[in-house]
Amino acid sequence: MFSENSRPMHHWAAWTLLGVFIVFLNRYTGWDQAISNVFFDPQAASFPLKQNQWLSLLLHDGLRWLAAGIWLVFVLLLCLKSVRQVYWKEILFILLVSLLAALVVSVLKALSSHSCPWDLNLYGGAADYFRLFQNTHAVANPGPGKCFPSGHASTAFMWIVLLYSPMPWLKRHQTTVAIVVLFMGGLASGVQIAKGAHFTSHVLATAWLCWGVSLLAVDVRNTLSRHRCAARTRHFPPRKST
Repeated sequence: MFSENSRPMHHWAAWTLLGVFIVFLNRYTGWDQAISNVFFDPQAASFPLKQNQWLSLLLHDGLRWLAAGIWLVFVLLLCLKSVRQVYWKEILFILLVSLLAALVVSVLKALSSHSCPWDLNLYGGAADYFRLFQNTHAVANPGPGKCFPSGHASTAFMWIVLLYSPMPWLKRHQTTVAIVVLFMGGLASGVQIAKGAHFTSHVLATAWLCWGVSLLAVDVRNTLSRHRCAARTRHFPPRKST
């Protein structure tokens, strides 16, 4: 599915197209609201699933614990000498990139002026709705903000980096890993949309950011690897046959 030593340019092209689609979805369509409207009760002026304890326990807290558990498994793998001696660089790469992806999403979310659907006057709140790249000075009440992109969705999409790992087990099961990551992402995204915590564009933006962090990290890793190989060649040129 994915290249072992390089990241094909069409991955960056697909990533760019996804970014364009997210902007189009949020800024030029009403799909965000149309999807959220499915889960909104106009009579109660709220999202009924917002207070659903089972939904929060299984698909919110549960997915967070699952993500933490996966991260811990890779940490424990580093403690196994047989694994560490061969794959420590790849495991460390996975740990750092997944953490960086989640951190990037968290920081951007904290800086965001976009409020969550359940805070908007469209859905029983007080904040005004505005779109991506819209002038916030023209918005009377932007609300509490801190809702774009979705932080919870990053518990799944942070693992996109697994799809670019050359580790043998992950290579053999790339399709399965991709399905699991997308399934987790769908659950994490769906529960937040259903509860009124995020719009669809919010969760797609999280996937886009995590994917971009992974692609950039793979590019940096491959560039450094090529430079190291070139340096070794300069210092130890191949012997000429006689």
